[in-house]
Amino acid sequence: MTIADAAPAADASPGAPHSPALLAAIAARLATLAQGSEDFGIVLCSDPGVAGRYLVQLQQIDRLAQSLREVAAVLCAEDPAAAVSAIRLGDLRETLGAADAP
Repeated sequence: MTIADAAPAADASPGAPHSPALLAAIAARLATLAQGSEDFGIVLCSDPGVAGRYLVQLQQIDRLAQSLREVAAVLCAEDPAAAVSAIRLGDLRETLGAADAP
């Protein structure tokens, strides 16, 4: 399933907003997953043979961890638009910014 598959149709009626507690719990879980991904990447990078053979994949693990952290920050932000603007990963910032555009 892709993000586009999970997103509601543009003409769908919006439901009730998610509770702040639910968003905070999701953000916390994403942050935990980000840390686990980063820890996994560090373990793999500590093996020179693995690091040499799988550099691109290790960079993808790092990018995954960064993305999870950024999304978590948006979910629990008091000002989500400002949090999206502060995302350091350009493609993620553009994607989320476009999704929230009027």
